[in-house]
Amino acid sequence: MNINLVKLQREKEYLDTDINFDSNIYHNKEILALNNMHITGSISYDSMENLCLDLNLTGNMTLNDTVTLEEINYPLDIKIKEEYELNEEFLQVYCEKEQNILDIMPILWENIVLEVPMRLTKTQNAELKGEGWSLGGEKIEEIDPRLEKLKELLDKREE
Repeated sequence: MNINLVKLQREKEYLDTDINFDSNIYHNKEILALNNMHITGSISYDSMENLCLDLNLTGNMTLNDTVTLEEINYPLDIKIKEEYELNEEFLQVYCEKEQNILDIMPILWENIVLEVPMRLTKTQNAELKGEGWSLGGEKIEEIDPRLEKLKELLDKREE
């Protein structure tokens, strides 16, 4: 999404639109899909000639359940209230300098990545278990037969 910086100096830019992210951006990430992404808010200059973003990004992110690997829809409601100094570093990263065009998609993407939870599951008190292991359930007290002799020796030593 491109914003003309020359036009922005004359008047504040108001946004109220749907946006789409290219699936190549989140390929090989935890994010499986981004759906119904909508952005509202404004972009303007302040009195110090800094770029001010006051945006709200909403939508749905599809992630894997960390326990069952099922797909989960995770709602997003991100408030972006940032101020950027228009220095050379900022212009190199976010702007096409020759045309005075600001691309806000990388800024939006950075904020989305920050919202990805480290662990997400919809199972509560799951008692997942298999042969010799259990997750979240009772502890299995079965002793490996190879270590039975060692246990007997340790018990004798304690006496």
